[in-house]
Amino acid sequence: YNNPKNSLTASYLNGEAQIAETDTHRSPDESTEYLTLLGASEHNLKDIDIRIPLGHMVTLTGVSGSGKSTLVQDVLFNALSKLKGRPEEIPGAHKAIIGHELIDDVVMLNQAPIGKSSRSNPVSYVGAWDAIRKRLANAPLAIERGYKPGTFSFNAGNGRCPTCNGSGFEHVEMQFLSDVYLRCPDCNGRRYRNEILEVKLSGKSVADVLKLTVSEALAFFKDEKDIHKVLEPLQAVGLSYLRLGQPVPTLSGGEAQRLKLAGYLAKSGKKKKVGDKLLFLLDEPTT
Repeated sequence: YNNPKNSLTASYLNGEAQIAETDTHRSPDESTEYLTLLGASEHNLKDIDIRIPLGHMVTLTGVSGSGKSTLVQDVLFNALSKLKGRPEEIPGAHKAIIGHELIDDVVMLNQAPIGKSSRSNPVSYVGAWDAIRKRLANAPLAIERGYKPGTFSFNAGNGRCPTCNGSGFEHVEMQFLSDVYLRCPDCNGRRYRNEILEVKLSGKSVADVLKLTVSEALAFFKDEKDIHKVLEPLQAVGLSYLRLGQPVPTLSGGEAQRLKLAGYLAKSGKKKKVGDKLLFLLDEPTT
């Protein structure tokens, strides 16, 4: 591959190789609607105009320092957010945006960490945890003992381990070194009191459910449509290997970005209103 003529990329650039169009993969045509940004002049952008075809996967490329992030985040995202009535930061210099009425909202998906709390995890982020806790509360033993969905919360209530307050770990600050997380000696990382763990769904306790991967959970809850629908976006974005209870701070930048996307897909799937057009902006998406 030292010879540029043997480059796979070159084959597509010079027209020798092409991507076949299908019903789900098509190029812009006469029916395509566009979002047009005029006169972007922030930082090293020099009065640039761009047209973005809506309803397509569009890639913005350029060498390092060419202004990709400035164009997408500082100018386009901030300007659209302001136009949609929820300004984030002052938009970068530009003349106008034409066609913004064609979208209902804009979402910026970057690789910034989602949060520092070890309590946040994939199953709660996409909104599936409430439904799972309701299923646990409907188990015969839970009904007999008077447990409610809140009993199975690791963020509050009397069901969580009192030693670690439901985190499963004890946080030890190390001053000038990285903080250390030690497995809770009382619950052994299972987050809950022993009596709560006696409640089972098809043989699995609440702690066992949190240890399931997304693909395992989809199989386990195959007959639970509401849970299945919310977990499916995690699999769709390539996170089927994550455990439901994995702390969000342990995710890589790319995983955090995909989890954000899955969260929006899950929320849109639960809304009764259909037809909202969201423009997703992905900063440095992974393969």
